[in-house]
Amino acid sequence: MKRFKHPFTLVELLCVIIVIALLAAISVKITQIAYRRADETKTKTIMEIIRVANEQYKVKNGYYYPNGGSTYEGDFHSISLDPDFLGDAYETCRSIAAENGNADKIRDAWGNAIRYRSPGIYNTGSYDLYSVGRDKEVGDAQDGSKKSPGLGDDIANFKNPRAK
Repeated sequence: MKRFKHPFTLVELLCVIIVIALLAAISVKITQIAYRRADETKTKTIMEIIRVANEQYKVKNGYYYPNGGSTYEGDFHSISLDPDFLGDAYETCRSIAAENGNADKIRDAWGNAIRYRSPGIYNTGSYDLYSVGRDKEVGDAQDGSKKSPGLGDDIANFKNPRAK
């Protein structure tokens, strides 16, 4: 006499499907977090390249890179790709800007122009440098007030006094 193997029950199949769906959702979220952190790290690295270039520029010229080599945007400027300013880092910054489809300004990981002001509003003895971040908006002003740099997801070399 032959014994029949019983197939999986509906409850067992549903449990397996739920476990697979949960694992997929968790892995997607972890991947998103990893990409976000990678973009933030890339932007911080670009800003560090600018910091080093600016310190070298100051040693060579006696002052930080002036705003005149950049395009005006509100209180801040976008830094043009200037080989005299960037020195050895010029090619790196140019290739990053070209990746984002625009090779005329120094750009962050999201394609936004890095913003610059010398002398700084927040770093009065040197310069202010920031990226508007992933949301492509200056700061965050959820209370309806004027948006201010260095808040929200902005990456900056200064601490905004309005930050909590």
